[in-house]
Amino acid sequence: MRLHARTRPLLRSTLAVATLGALSLHCKDSEDPAPQPDAGTNPQVLCNGVFSTGAKINVANPQPLGDVPLPEQSFCDFHTFSWNQFIYLTQIVEDGNDPVTPTKPRFLSWAPWYNLLKPNGSPAPGAFPGGTTTLEVGMLDQKQAGAGQDALVDVAGQTVLYDIRFNQTLYDGVISAGYYTQAGYNSLCQADAGSPPFTDCPNPQQFWLPWGDGTSANLGSVEIKTAWRQFPANNCPSTTMYCAGTNLGLVGLHIAQKTPTHGEWVWASFEHIANTPDCNPGSSTPISQISPLGTSWSFFNPATAPAGVMSSQTCGVTPSSPQCNLDPHDGAGFKQVNICRTDALPAGGTSNANCAVVGSSSSDPNANSGGNVSCLNATFRPQLIGVWKNYQLIGTLWTKGTQAPDSDFWIQLFQQPKSGLPEKTAVGFPHLANTTLETYLQTGSTAYDPNGSSLSNADKAGCFGCHNPVAQNTDTDLSHFPSKFDDFSRPRVRARR
Repeated sequence: MRLHARTRPLLRSTLAVATLGALSLHCKDSEDPAPQPDAGTNPQVLCNGVFSTGAKINVANPQPLGDVPLPEQSFCDFHTFSWNQFIYLTQIVEDGNDPVTPTKPRFLSWAPWYNLLKPNGSPAPGAFPGGTTTLEVGMLDQKQAGAGQDALVDVAGQTVLYDIRFNQTLYDGVISAGYYTQAGYNSLCQADAGSPPFTDCPNPQQFWLPWGDGTSANLGSVEIKTAWRQFPANNCPSTTMYCAGTNLGLVGLHIAQKTPTHGEWVWASFEHIANTPDCNPGSSTPISQISPLGTSWSFFNPATAPAGVMSSQTCGVTPSSPQCNLDPHDGAGFKQVNICRTDALPAGGTSNANCAVVGSSSSDPNANSGGNVSCLNATFRPQLIGVWKNYQLIGTLWTKGTQAPDSDFWIQLFQQPKSGLPEKTAVGFPHLANTTLETYLQTGSTAYDPNGSSLSNADKAGCFGCHNPVAQNTDTDLSHFPSKFDDFSRPRVRARR
């Protein structure tokens, strides 16, 4: 992997997973105590920021992980891995490729999609990151996940905008293959002339994105998808959320990383804690007049909630009781609808019930994942300072066991069996959905279902609902990067001024 001169010293670290250092510069001088087990309980079976290898995250000196630590790989290990990567990616760094915001989170120093993907006839992109890394509003889009390409509108009536960033491994891999233009990609895809990008790939040959070697110095391909709320100029609440410039606030961050032992990628999603309440009571973020920060919710307005929602702390999301997560369409445009989370995390923070680790060989596809994530959120968030303490992990997704990085498979629940290929089971959060990125694809949320009955939210949701290997290669190793070629012909986004 070619390393950019500015980042080479940092990424050259050869720390082994077993001696992983502490992980963030935005931390307090002293850490809050980790959850303690009951008397007689083995402390290593608590999901408290310690990997099953014994390596501990204490957020003092962030280092990236190239894979989920071996050999055990408990469910807790994957969620801990997610937090580790988030802390590393949000560490503030100096970025000499951004003349507008030279000091910013690390993930924003990576290559935006438009630095890598180019119109037909363009020369090859330059060395990573391929140009300036400034968050360019004109290149952001409003496309939600799902067939409907719906938009999300906040409580102030402004449309959420989306960005995609690639790390150097993925960036260099696409360029080396010559797939940085639609024409180049079609040489693999073999689509008919005039076919829409990403929808017609007759060639069953797969393009495998690079997967690294599992070390911190050689990460596999990583994609970062982010969601940004728009505010009036000079009005982004920089004391409670990360603001890019004066009018874009980060509300969602989705990390997908390909690793040597997880060729299905590991998917992790983080959200700002003031985004939405949970649809039902008894969970970590119940419906209330204000968010846990004492601020207004970004995507839930108590003043417009139907009768009984606030008193019952319940907002119906099924066709028989449609109150939240409704159809956002308003003629040719979109309107604000109240959003709630269906796949909620349990209350209790670092309770023993939440922190208990269920064995990695468990047949349960959840294996206390919700509790473990609540425990880790309560463990790590108090250690952070500034706005980063206001973000939480809402889930991690992968497939049971390990998966070779250059082999096809089929995913139980989301696909029909494929002869001669191994069957994989989605685990962790099988129906993982970020309320800012996959708002209308949340499990059980059928008051509005953009995909219809064939992929109904009633029983199918989550990343693998869209990102799964198929016979005609449209996923390109589960990455949707080819879909962005279509954006060169789309009208550009006009941001709020």
